[in-house]
Amino acid sequence: MAIIRIAAAWLAAVVFMALAGTAAQTGFVLAALADVGAPITAGDALGMILADWAGLAPIYGALIAIAFVIAFPAGGLVVRFSPLPRLLVYAAAGLAAIAVMLAAMEPVFFGIQPIAGARSLAGQTAQAGIGGLSGLIYAAVSARR
Repeated sequence: MAIIRIAAAWLAAVVFMALAGTAAQTGFVLAALADVGAPITAGDALGMILADWAGLAPIYGALIAIAFVIAFPAGGLVVRFSPLPRLLVYAAAGLAAIAVMLAAMEPVFFGIQPIAGARSLAGQTAQAGIGGLSGLIYAAVSARR
């Protein structure tokens, strides 16, 4: 049953990161539009988040899934062989996975970050922070009962 618990934890972390990360990146894009004078209503914001969940989240989620399938087993090794707290290790693993994934995407896409809301340091920090929260979700759901 451990494999089911671990798979469910990984899936929960991926889904949370894909949805929250996409919504955050949309927020950064909307803020940039507002900064140049575009009128943004709450309805516009909600519509754009929903559209990004439909269009961007599946692709972003696939990349997140790959990053987490590497990061969380690595975190498991750290948990097993170090005295560090489990929650801290998995939060750091999720944060690092997203930070590395975003850094690796830019050169692949000819120097342009394809996640528009992560083109600033603040946007990248927000994405990495959500990755850290995703790691906490993984740690909580995968914990032995």
